[in-house]
Order: sequence, then C-alpha cells, then structure tokens
Amino acid sequence: MYQQNQIPRKLRSASGLEQLQSILATRSFANRTELTHAVCEEFGFYDARGKAQVTSSLRVLRDLERSGRIELPASSRTVRQVKARGLGQAVALAQGVPARVDQVSGLQLVVVEEESQLRLWNELMIREHPRGAVVHVGCQLRYLAVSEHGCLGALGFASSALALRSRDQWMGWDAELKSRYLNRVIGMSRFLIRPSVRCQNLASKVLGLCLRRVGRDFKSRYGFDPYLVETFVDASHSGVSLRASNWRHVGWTTGRGRFGGKSEAAAVKSVYIYELERKWRTYLGLDKVCVPVRDRGQGLAIDEWSEQEFGGAPLGDERRSTRLVKSADIQAR
Repeated sequence: MYQQNQIPRKLRSASGLEQLQSILATRSFANRTELTHAVCEEFGFYDARGKAQVTSSLRVLRDLERSGRIELPASSRTVRQVKARGLGQAVALAQGVPARVDQVSGLQLVVVEEESQLRLWNELMIREHPRGAVVHVGCQLRYLAVSEHGCLGALGFASSALALRSRDQWMGWDAELKSRYLNRVIGMSRFLIRPSVRCQNLASKVLGLCLRRVGRDFKSRYGFDPYLVETFVDASHSGVSLRASNWRHVGWTTGRGRFGGKSEAAAVKSVYIYELERKWRTYLGLDKVCVPVRDRGQGLAIDEWSEQEFGGAPLGDERRSTRLVKSADIQAR
C-alpha cells in the first residue's frame, strides 16, 4: 500500500519527476485517465484495499503540468472546478428539540453513503456552516446527526494536512516516520450543530458518539486504523468545548493551505489533536522520544505550565509543592 499523502512528495521529487518524464517520453496514452492508471502501476500507488489511487495521482499530475514540469496528454473533457452539489433547497428544520440532550429521542449518527445523503450533507454545509461546503480528496467520511425530531447536525472527516509544523513538533516524528504514517492522522474538516437547534450538551454528545466510532468506520472503508484526529479552530474562538472533550491544543497553523504552499494563504488557526488510540506513540515507535509538549492555549511547555500553575501552591511544605508540580507534569503528558 502506498499512502495517499506520499503521492505528491514522490511525484515532485527529483527521482519521481525523472521517472515520470521517462514514462511520458517512451509511451503513448489515449487520455489522462489511461496515463494516471499507468503512473499508479509504475509507482505502486494503491490503497489498503488494492485500489489504484487515481484521483489523488491525477490531481498532482495536473499541478505538475500547471507548473511547467511535465506535459500531459490532451484532456478528453473540459476540466471544471468541482463544486459540492446540494439539494437546491433548505433542509427542513428539526421540530420539538428538547432543551437537554438526555431528552432527545432517537439520537444517532448515520454514515453518509448514498447520493441523497451526500446532497443533504452538502446543503447543510452550504447554508448553515460558517465555512460553507467542502469537496474532499482522498480518504473521507461524513456523518449526519439525526433524531426523531429531525436532522440536528453533521460532521466530516478527511485526510490530514500534509504540512503542519505544530502537529509534527508535538508528535516528535521525523520525515521518514511521517511519510509512512501520515495517513494514521485524519482531519475533522467540518462539525455542525444547526444554528436553529438549542440543546444543552448536544455538541459534546454528538462529537463523543462520532469519535468513538470514526476509527473503526475508517478501517471498514479504507482498511487501516487512524490513531489521531486533528482539527482547526479560528483564533478568535477559545476552544473550551474541545479541551473539555480531551482534545489537546498543540499550537497554531502558519497561515497556509493544506499543502503548505506559499500561494495558499489562509487565516491562522489553533490546532487541536484528539487521540483515538491511547498507544499511538508505541505503535509509531515514539514511546521513547521526549518532545516538548505545548500547554493547551498558553504557549508554555508542560513543565513550565506545571511550575507556573502549582509551584506556589500554599501546602505548607515546599516538598509537597514540588511533588504536586511533578504530578501535574506527568498527568498533563
């Protein structure tokens, strides 16, 4: 299996470009689809189920053509910007939603699999999410939060960011490990509780239900277990609800897009990580690596935060204060 996140890195490398240029120079292809299948075969771009990673590969090939590095066969059709297709009308409002989540009848998550469900999901995002709809490339999962009262919200997960300094520093992995295991980190790209719904603790309940199942749903669909989930929060938001749900604040984005390109400007956001697998460090061979973990939102290393928070605790004994600091340090990690 060749990880999806390695495809851009491999094709854009000096050796990858040389191999790609050789394929184009020595073989003829009727169209770009035929070429992309050949590239997947040549480079071994297959997912865990043995399916050629055509969509991700073709996107990189087009990027390389736009930058003048290769020349692709003529396209058999006009390439249009892909847009999320919705219902064309607003989703019906939920009716009679109680004030507390424990009173909601029939709350459940539904995995989006059918075209009608996808259009409903898109329509919710188009009309009701601050960032609008999103078209994912590569591994992805979408959920609808439904109940007897109607549709209450939706969530979306996709591949993680290829370049994210704060995450990589927090994890402590090197380039080799990252290239092998980046697919074990997935991204929560959308989380929506409909603005018209007012129900105490509904957001945390829905998020909890989702995080308990998203790992096995990814494995069922794509054949691998994700270990971590990342998400981004606008810098103007406190992120209190995420921290209360055991998400870790690990830093901030640099203001670039998913691929980290200089031309992909984006707003700086807080980066949060949720651990789906408690032993993820062991599985990645990082259990012996000591890295400076940043405190949740304070910009301090954990040991600095522990000292600042508890170093002066009035326990009547300096040794007790010292032990409290050490205990907080251990728990925070």
